[in-house]
Amino acid sequence: MDKKTLKKIEIIEKSIDVMFRHGYHGTGVKDLTDAAGIPKGSLYNYFENKEDYVKEALNYYFEVMSKPQFDRLQDMTIKPTERIRQFYKMMIDDMIETPEFDKGCFAGKMTQEMSGINDGIQEVLSQINKDIIGRLKLNLEEAIAVGEIKSNTNTETMAEFIFNSWHGALQGLKASRDINTLNVFYKVLNEVLLK
Repeated sequence: MDKKTLKKIEIIEKSIDVMFRHGYHGTGVKDLTDAAGIPKGSLYNYFENKEDYVKEALNYYFEVMSKPQFDRLQDMTIKPTERIRQFYKMMIDDMIETPEFDKGCFAGKMTQEMSGINDGIQEVLSQINKDIIGRLKLNLEEAIAVGEIKSNTNTETMAEFIFNSWHGALQGLKASRDINTLNVFYKVLNEVLLK
């Protein structure tokens, strides 16, 4: 990996939390550079603009920061429905570690804020969302094959429903500051959707 790429990663790692907490419109370039410990103008040596920063930060979040969760969906030593349960349980546990509940899901936050506003960011988000739904669908298909869920389950619809329900639960958490919102999601996932 070249020096510029390594520096971009370092900047994202040091500053993504600011964008995570305050959103696109609530975060200025100075906020990012202050968090990264670099002069304001030098951000443009690594990113074309704030939009470019967000697109790269989203990909980094998905490919690196959330890798342990997504690896769980591909762990063939675990039954497919259990993979899905553990995937969401890991994310709920991450939320519990942030008692102010102001982080949520970075991709979800950017989707809510930037969809319909910025085509470049929307394109990255759309690809990430499709990838997650696709991974859920594969696990559901395997769950049918091994007899864990009903054979007539529409796996594409179920995957999208689980994905959208999770993001709805995150919105509920943001509004209520009550972790029970996520517990209800997890209970329905276990007791209804994955039965």
